[in-house]
Formats: sequence, structure tokens, C-alpha cells
Amino acid sequence: MEGAPSRHPDWAYLPQLVLHWISEKLKSVTDFVIFRAVCSSWRSAPLPKPRHLPPQLPWLMIAHKQNADKNDDGMRFFYDLWKGKMHMLYLPEIIDKGCCATHRGWLLVIATEGREVFLLNPLTRVRTYLPPFTTPVRYLGEEWHAPLHDTPFQFCPSHEFRYSKVILSSDLTNPDCLITVFLLRQVIFCYRVGDLCWTMVNNPLKNDVVADVTYYNGRFYLLYDEGCEEDMVIIDSEKPDKRIPYKCELKLENMIRHLLEGQSGVYSVGMKLLFEEGEGKYELYRFQEQLRKLEHITDTSDTTIFNTYNFHFLAVCSDDWDCLGGGSMYKVMYIPALKGGGFHYRIWSSKLADGKLEQEWDLDEGPLVLAGPNEVFMWFQPSLV
Repeated sequence: MEGAPSRHPDWAYLPQLVLHWISEKLKSVTDFVIFRAVCSSWRSAPLPKPRHLPPQLPWLMIAHKQNADKNDDGMRFFYDLWKGKMHMLYLPEIIDKGCCATHRGWLLVIATEGREVFLLNPLTRVRTYLPPFTTPVRYLGEEWHAPLHDTPFQFCPSHEFRYSKVILSSDLTNPDCLITVFLLRQVIFCYRVGDLCWTMVNNPLKNDVVADVTYYNGRFYLLYDEGCEEDMVIIDSEKPDKRIPYKCELKLENMIRHLLEGQSGVYSVGMKLLFEEGEGKYELYRFQEQLRKLEHITDTSDTTIFNTYNFHFLAVCSDDWDCLGGGSMYKVMYIPALKGGGFHYRIWSSKLADGKLEQEWDLDEGPLVLAGPNEVFMWFQPSLV
């Protein structure tokens, strides 16, 4: 009968209040993007930024390798653990540049031997430009009217920026956000948005090698290689002359050392190679600053740790995601492919109680079989904020 109302509602014209209510029920960035893409009216609805989303399960950013006969096409692949599928993103901003590190949903992008540096959110495509690493710097603790210094670091095309790390003390929208970069395991730079130049943090133990760096609660944590004068030195960012050295009673012997900032403090992640078993074993330690010692941790029921090579660690609150049991570490490894050359990626898990690795996912498909990593492959925590 003509003119009779349809029994089927027109979902394209839901009230904005209902769309807002639906968006607040979503949990993952992927679901939020799909929700906004349902139709043009949902996409254009003036909804607030999804600040309600919990810290996300990470995506694995797959290392990119240019083919001998093909230039960088700007395509990058991300494996979504929550959906168990691959996302392909076109990022023209990073063509012929290196994605060196990631933190809080941002990629650290470096090009032209350090003469161009910026942070990129690959989902929103927002960029925050940072000073080049080749420009004069200040030293931590100097007055702002003091003369600048030539950067002591010499860049050349052979340097591999993938051996770098970035830490954001808070969201970039916070004017007090401090960006720290541990560049090539050699130089520590920090920068607040609006500064005129980088500030360089000097290594107080000039003859010892810094294994890793992190920034947490107003302090820089410098972890040293085995056999150095100290195991760690803590430097107050406001009072850099106030340095706290640590020589821990519990030794991290024959371990690859890294630092990780978590919900309850700073962790040291150690990977011990068990030569008799032909495999690696993970152990986790927490720094107890008041007691000035390391505590061996075998239970982090509220935290799951993700890591790859080259300092890229990420802690996720297990309470936000039912699929995470907590007290685990996930590691990415790539192995030579049996057919067709290239590499296959596999994700392994390790319970902190015993530290042994068990295979979880074998990412042996499509774009994941590559000619070998040129950039790093790393865990990326997606964000739309």
C-alpha cells in the first residue's frame, strides 16, 4: 500500500544522541573506525574524540623492505591482535623515510640523516614536527639564555636509526609532555613541544655504555651494560645534578637488558640465553627505589608485556582485555621461510613464572613474507586521540 510507513528503520538517520551512545559502547579503535564508516551520515556526525577507549591491544607494524626494482610505495602493514587480521595503510608521509620507534600511538619518523624528524599518528595522519638532530642543542640543567652547543653526534647514511627509542611522558595535547629519544644507543635527547631545540642528557658515566633509557615520573632512568661501574643511574629532570646511582645486589648476568615503564613503576626486562636448551628465557625485575634494589617479578596479573627487537617494549593492562591472561610477555621473531625465500613472522608468548617461550601465532601469509626487515617491526598501540 502506497504511503504506508516502512517496517524497517532507516539506520542512516539515527539521532546523534543514539550514535553517541553507541560509540561509547565500543572498545577497540578498529570497531570505532568501522562504526564511523557505516554510512556518510554516521561518518559526518559531530561526535567527540573517543577518549573513552582503553589503552589498546597493540598492532604489529610489519617491517618494510623495498624491492630492488621498486621504490617505497608508502604502504605499511599492521597486524591487529584484537581482530586477528591485517590492516594496510597508505602513509605517503613516510615514503623513503625510516619509522624508527613508537609510543602512545605515534611513530617516530627520521629522514635525510637526521635533518627531518617528526611524530606521525598513522590513523589520524596528524604530524608533530620536531627539531632536526643536526641542529645545536642545550645540555640538561643549563639556563635558556646560555649559548647553544653543536650537536656532538655525527650522522652519516650508514647509521641505522632503527636502533632508537622514543618515550612520551603524556599525551601530546598536554603542554608539559616531554619527548625523550634514545638515539642509536648513543645519545639521549629530550624536547617539550614549543622548545626551540633539543636538550641533551649527558651520560654521567662517560666511560660506560648505556644499555637502555626511559623516562618516568619526572626522572630519566639510565640502565648500563653488564660490568659497568653502576647498574643504573636516575637523573631528576628538574635537578639534573641530583643523580642516584644503583649498584644492585641482584645481578643481571649474561642478560640482554631493557627498560620498560609500567603502571606501578619502572621494570627491567632481561632476556637470558639458555645455551643448553637452545632458546631464550625472559625474566622481569622491578626497581625498588627506596630499598635501592632489584626485585625479581614472577607475577604481573594486571600487566601483559609486548616486545620486539631494538628496545620496542609495550605494557598493556590485562584488566582491559579478556583475551590477555596477564603475567605474560609476547615476543615477535622472524625466521627464514622454507619456500620462496624471505622471512616469516611468528609471535611467541612467555609466562613469567617459567620464562619459556611458546608459539602463539604464525603469521605466514600474504604481505608478511618479506625479503627481510629494513625498518624495524614493532608493537604499535593505535590511538585516535
